[in-house]
Amino acid sequence: MSETAEEIRLTAREYEQLRQSTETYREELLVRLCGEVGLRAAEIPRLTPADVTSQGGEGRTRYFLTVHESDGETRETYLPSRVAHDFWQYVRSNDIDTTEPVIDVSTRRVQMLVREVGERAADWTGRPSLRSITPSVLRRYFARQLLIEQGVDPRIVTAVGGWEGVDGLLPALDEPTQDEIAAAFEGLSETQESVSRSGRLGGVVETLDHVGEALSAAGSREEIEQAVCETLVDNDTYTAAWVTERERQRDRIVVHEHAGDDPDRFEGASDTTIVKQALQTDRVLVAPDHPRPGGDERGLLAAVPVIHGETNYGALVVRAEGRGAFDDPERTVLADLGRRIGLTITATERRQLLLGDTVVALTLRYTDREAVLVDLATTLDCTVELEGVVAADAHSLLCFLHVEGISGDAVLSWVSETDRIGDARLIRGYDDGALLEVVIERGSPTLALTERGGTVRELTVEGGTAEVVAEFAPNVGVRALVDELSRGYPSMNLRSKQEVKPTEQTPTGFRESMDERLTEKQQSVLRAAFHAGYFEWPRGSTAEELAESMDISSPTLHNHLRRAQQKLLSVAFDEE
Repeated sequence: MSETAEEIRLTAREYEQLRQSTETYREELLVRLCGEVGLRAAEIPRLTPADVTSQGGEGRTRYFLTVHESDGETRETYLPSRVAHDFWQYVRSNDIDTTEPVIDVSTRRVQMLVREVGERAADWTGRPSLRSITPSVLRRYFARQLLIEQGVDPRIVTAVGGWEGVDGLLPALDEPTQDEIAAAFEGLSETQESVSRSGRLGGVVETLDHVGEALSAAGSREEIEQAVCETLVDNDTYTAAWVTERERQRDRIVVHEHAGDDPDRFEGASDTTIVKQALQTDRVLVAPDHPRPGGDERGLLAAVPVIHGETNYGALVVRAEGRGAFDDPERTVLADLGRRIGLTITATERRQLLLGDTVVALTLRYTDREAVLVDLATTLDCTVELEGVVAADAHSLLCFLHVEGISGDAVLSWVSETDRIGDARLIRGYDDGALLEVVIERGSPTLALTERGGTVRELTVEGGTAEVVAEFAPNVGVRALVDELSRGYPSMNLRSKQEVKPTEQTPTGFRESMDERLTEKQQSVLRAAFHAGYFEWPRGSTAEELAESMDISSPTLHNHLRRAQQKLLSVAFDEE
């Protein structure tokens, strides 16, 4: 018999496993809004950037959130600074206006997304109860953490969570045993140690806030990595920091940036180190520091994967002298830092690509059927050509494919049998082919190239061989990129590397004006509408179909289209 939502009592460790099981920034923000802010599923779609306010005090910024309840009433809750940082990062990354919904999905979709995260966590951890995770379970976890673990005044808990009382939030109270009574009183003598640990965590959080400020000012990957290392050490939280990456061809670790002592601590290491293990598992790992074989220990090391989606940029390694360092909460915030660094690197490289006078065009070839489009073309004996691509979500691509030698219905039938494509529809059929729209969620080098900051210009699959041309900023690490792609697609090889002018069909001045005036989301919607035949007559796609493909509401799509068209016309008529 499965547990009900009321019976499931989520532990702190299970909550962390849930967060680690999220695959997109939207999923992680959903989980945190329920589990750390106490929002209901129905309240999340109503949330806008305008609902968050801040105030200064005691040397720090406090954030508050106005929650719009189902009955039309509002309540005010506290927004932890770490959640607030992720919230604003998500808003900026998706170009969300002040009054627009931050997570523009239905209440039912919120519940489904949380359930999907729980199912992945259950598969990973072997805990079947996690399959029954709901926003309500996360809210109850939020309440119990405040009431039991942190001893927050029940009046505050009920106020911020919108509960009438706390009785239903607490587990049934059984008679305590002698061991439980003794443990409770003995724990009082350990208060000082607990305060010391919490004091360290506060220092870690403050240091990472400084790192966040440094990230916002960095203009390249090198500056990002340098700023991270220097800030971590300058704040005395860690004695040393290194940004490392694995060089697969020579099977060794290389150091990009460092701060503190031992700059060559990991340079050229070929043994199985904590760094390689962290990169293989995508988890924060901790181990004693042995600078030399047989040498004295020098505190603890933590290796933090620097990742964005499926892209791994290497590992940040930090050293702490105290034996009480790197407990579960500290590892949690370090894992957050790794994801923030990865996102910042991706965003910076995309910005450099957009503004640069020249780009590096890479031509790559591969035959692996793990790549979904190679598998499609090989199975159906057809040719596939990419007509256009748009970022549909944090880690999925909306691709417009022209297929030859097969009918659109046959492609749709094949797509329905794979879990690598989330959705697909036929836009237009021809005598010997079709134009289709597909949402690729995984199993595609195209997705990895885009997450690395590249722009895919061409992709053709014929005779079981795919060839893709992607443009990157001039400072892209080509060897590291190909090494990363080869992890999932062993046949991947670099055919050519050229420095070229950016591939654009519009005049330079017009393109620059468009990039300056249109948000990233407006450009994505406009590009998707163009490739989907929305502007043709008769239309190849309706607004409702396009909105569903991009996982946004129809009013939001119309809003982006109207604003984008208005800005384009303004650019076109500026000279007049």
